[in-house]
Amino acid sequence: MTDWPDSGRAVRARRGKPRLPGADRDGGYGWISIALHWLAGVAIIVLLFAGDSIGTAGEPARRIHTTIASCAWLILAARIAWRMLEGHPPPASGQGRFSYGAGVAVHYALLAGIALMLVSGPVAGWSSGGGIEVFDLHIPGASQRIPDVYAIAREAHIIGAVVLAAGTTAHIGGVLKHMFFDRDNLFDRIMVPPKRRPQTST
Repeated sequence: MTDWPDSGRAVRARRGKPRLPGADRDGGYGWISIALHWLAGVAIIVLLFAGDSIGTAGEPARRIHTTIASCAWLILAARIAWRMLEGHPPPASGQGRFSYGAGVAVHYALLAGIALMLVSGPVAGWSSGGGIEVFDLHIPGASQRIPDVYAIAREAHIIGAVVLAAGTTAHIGGVLKHMFFDRDNLFDRIMVPPKRRPQTST
């Protein structure tokens, strides 16, 4: 197998470092990537709907949003860190260059959106002076509202939400294309790891 330049596997191979159990291998995703993908995906979709409903549902929706976001923060951060470490798998057999490039672009746009949300959300909650609600726990914010910081953080949070909504839509659209038009079984890569390739002696 030839690793693409952006693959973390190629870097580790050159340094002679062993792979962690559950790491990506053989041109596909390992169990760590698969688990983080689905956990982060569910969290993002729920957070987008909860965040969007704050304007109509008010404080209960905000509490749900901040609670889920706080509980999922480490998972989402791990999702970014693990993908940066592992890199993006090479294209599947028969996958075109444009299709692969578009998938990689959407993938990293989603990671950038997640990173923006992870920073801007807590900063907005803190700078608002109101703090952050996690279940019945209240994490206090600044002693008084900091309007300039809050305005920047809130705007960044909105931009992050738009990036995630657009990226998720594009991502799902790409999955449907591969499933029903290309029929290339690319979706299988994020469901189960590939079968181990037999070791060959040199």
